[in-house]
Amino acid sequence: MLAGHSFGGLYVLTYAARYPGEVAGLVLIDSTAPAAGVAGVASTGDRTSYDVTGRVSALASSSARLGLGRLFAMLAGSGLPPRSRDEVSAKMATAGSIRSTIDEYVQPSAAGQAAALTDFADKPLVVLTAGSGHDAGAMAAQNHLATLSTNSVHRVIAGATHVTLIGEQRDAAATTRAVLDVVSSVRIGEPLAG
Repeated sequence: MLAGHSFGGLYVLTYAARYPGEVAGLVLIDSTAPAAGVAGVASTGDRTSYDVTGRVSALASSSARLGLGRLFAMLAGSGLPPRSRDEVSAKMATAGSIRSTIDEYVQPSAAGQAAALTDFADKPLVVLTAGSGHDAGAMAAQNHLATLSTNSVHRVIAGATHVTLIGEQRDAAATTRAVLDVVSSVRIGEPLAG
C-alpha cells in the first residue's frame, strides 16, 4: 500500500505503473496530477529557464545554511504534536530539504512517468483533496485521478489546505482514515466505502 502527498503522488503512481503486482492499494493526498504536469516546470528545451531555476535553487539552499531555512520551517507542522512538529521543522530547515523540494519542480520527467498508470484495475484507491485552494481545473484533475480504479473514492476535505492534510491534526486524521480504509479494503477484499 502506497501513499503520496503532493509531488509524492507522482512517485507512487510511477511505482504502481512499473510494479503493478507489488502495489495492493493507493492513497493520493492532494496529489500533483500527472496529466496536468507541474506548474512552473521549465521545458527541457528552455535552457535559460532551467539555469535560472537552478540558480534560485542553489541560492535558496545556500540561504538555508545561513539559518533562513529555520524561518520557513517554523511555519511547517504548527498543528502537529510537539515531537512531530520539531521533527518536521528540523528536516525542513536543512539546505538539502529545500534544494530537493525546488529540484522536484525543475525535473519535468516525474509527471510524464506517473502518467504511465492509466488503469489501476479494481485495487483500492482513495483520492484526498483539500477543500481550499483549488480551481476548477485542479479539481477536475483530482476527479480524474479517482477514475484510475473501479474501486475508488474521492474525498474532498472541507476547510483543509494542501499543507494541513498532513500538518494539522484535524485534517491529518482524514489522511490517516484514508490509509486505514485502503489497508482494510485490501485485507478483507471488500470495496471501499465512500
